[in-house]
Amino acid sequence: MKILLLEDDIALNKAIRKVLELDHHEVAVFTDGKEVLDALPGSYDLYILDINVPHITGLQLLGKIMEVRSDAQVMIISSNTDLESIEKAYGIGCVDYLKKPFHITELRAKINRIKPPKTDLLSKVKLHSEKEVLTKKERKLLALLLEHMGETVTYKMIAREIYDNKEMSMEALRTLMRRLRAKLQGDIIHNILDEGYSISSLDPAQTHPGNGDLTALLQENLRLKREREVLMKKAFTDPLTGLYNRSRMEEVFLFEHQKFLQYGTPFSITLIDLDNFKDVNDTFGHTVGDKYLKVISRHMMDFFNAKGSIGRWGGEEFLIMLPGISLNEAKTLVEQFKTSFHEIDCPTIGERTASFGLAGIEADDTLSSLVSRADEALLLAKLKGKNRIEVNDRDVHISA
Repeated sequence: MKILLLEDDIALNKAIRKVLELDHHEVAVFTDGKEVLDALPGSYDLYILDINVPHITGLQLLGKIMEVRSDAQVMIISSNTDLESIEKAYGIGCVDYLKKPFHITELRAKINRIKPPKTDLLSKVKLHSEKEVLTKKERKLLALLLEHMGETVTYKMIAREIYDNKEMSMEALRTLMRRLRAKLQGDIIHNILDEGYSISSLDPAQTHPGNGDLTALLQENLRLKREREVLMKKAFTDPLTGLYNRSRMEEVFLFEHQKFLQYGTPFSITLIDLDNFKDVNDTFGHTVGDKYLKVISRHMMDFFNAKGSIGRWGGEEFLIMLPGISLNEAKTLVEQFKTSFHEIDCPTIGERTASFGLAGIEADDTLSSLVSRADEALLLAKLKGKNRIEVNDRDVHISA
């Protein structure tokens, strides 16, 4: 997308710009509100505005932008956490509000779910005659192709989006495509052998089979993009469970520790160890053991994902990082999770349990020292009979 970024913190401005450009966005950066005002309206797909900037606030700029372009997509970033500012921003028309300090991954996730409007593209597609009218399914199929312009829209995507995931024959999908093509002016839709269909341009000359180089280039770019996503996922996640690996959890800790030092934001961790997991492998085999780990991991993601970061720490041991949550709050949360263990469906091995060790961050902590305290609490939970929670509040152990 073409993105306008307003952030007066030079270091943060550069960091955000670098990440967005790595994601292939075109970024125009500003540090002063008046500069943005002078540059309006500007044909940007997304505006990212800090509230507290020189000369004119981000909220005032948001209002100016919406006056010029009512369909503009604006994201507000700010250290302001008062509800009045947030409500005002959404009331004026922002699409999202991100509170500082934030993890760059969170910003990328929010931006990636925002797509440039496709209404203009739809209006540019010409029909053979004014008498031609697209059916609802034909229009949805055209919109789907335009939304993924330059990419392959697979048969599976068409069945999911157009037919609500119903089982459709290949002939039914091809018949719908033939009807759509017959109504369009110019051959803008081309086949991707054994995969689906694609629109690479609204100019028929550029999608003609004689211009295969452009299509090949688009497909190669898409392949490289997918390969990059796979490599990034491998670098950050555990291959069995899909949870974060140790390297990624270390990055999360460094970010949250900095927030703690700057703002005093509470930060707690939980070590979870599955009780008697060796018995599962010995009795039922490693295939069942691996399946159990996957089921447990999905349950953790469902329960903790909105509250923190989840990583596989080793074997049957997991680490949960809970930013913004005090030790007492973490204990209550983990008690709820412990109770939810009976909801986990593992009919082969029966109902299982886990032990928990909690610790809260201190100014002089490293990840190693913080995990070590949680591990001490976890060991105490094991010694006291398993299936329990222990909290390491520095020198005081509180049993649950």
